[in-house]
Amino acid sequence: MRKVDKSRIAENRKTRLALRILTYVISSLIVVLFLLAFVPGLKYWSWEFFTQFPKERMTGGGIFPAILGSVLLTVTSLAIAIPLGVLLGIVLSEYNLTYIKFAVTILSGIPSVVYGLFGLGLFCITMNMRTSILAGALTLSLMVLPVISSSVYEVMQAIPRELREAAYALGARKSEVIFEMLVPSVKNTILTVSFVSAGRVIGETAPLILTAAVFYATQLPRNLLSPVMTMPTHIYFLTAAYGSSARWMAEGTASVLILFVILVYTIAFMFRREKK
Repeated sequence: MRKVDKSRIAENRKTRLALRILTYVISSLIVVLFLLAFVPGLKYWSWEFFTQFPKERMTGGGIFPAILGSVLLTVTSLAIAIPLGVLLGIVLSEYNLTYIKFAVTILSGIPSVVYGLFGLGLFCITMNMRTSILAGALTLSLMVLPVISSSVYEVMQAIPRELREAAYALGARKSEVIFEMLVPSVKNTILTVSFVSAGRVIGETAPLILTAAVFYATQLPRNLLSPVMTMPTHIYFLTAAYGSSARWMAEGTASVLILFVILVYTIAFMFRREKK
């Protein structure tokens, strides 16, 4: 028995060592890919690059409209998706709605370009929003809604049922149990998934090409029904329509976009650590 135990311990050590080495190798590759995408654009950063409009047929100037458009779309879409996602997650957790759970699971696996086509047909054409911030934000909110609701559902399910039963025994109503006891206890999870969703939204391209983004904006958006430039679509248009003459701007924009994503995920990680 001792020999068997020793052999198992030795095998477990070898397995852990192999997994550790594999983790280091994959992490190193990710870091290298990140640096290859991030570092080349740093040399193009300047005050003018962040504050000016593109000019000289997109081969000069800056990316201020793209930065502003990405921020506006991200904030607007999350302002729509977070309340709806939290409410949907609560409903799924507190009520046995099997078909809705199944539908949410399916929606979470649909490609983003399909959401873009749906948003184009419903918001831009049927509801006559045309190419606008609102149409893009509604499309993006539908895309991240299953992510938020599923996360809220999972964390609500992890709360012991005894807490609910104790609150009901003390005479609390269901709404009081949900909004005064359960929701405050999972607020860090809600904040974490909100920032994770922001990281996904700010990097989306296909839905925005179809619903919200334009190739070049000559003025800032006046309202939610105005079209915008965004950083991901700006990179796409530059690489698709121009050659080496605009490569520098694409690299600089990619670096800024990566920085935004890093900041958003860092904040999400901080809330996750605070939760633990």
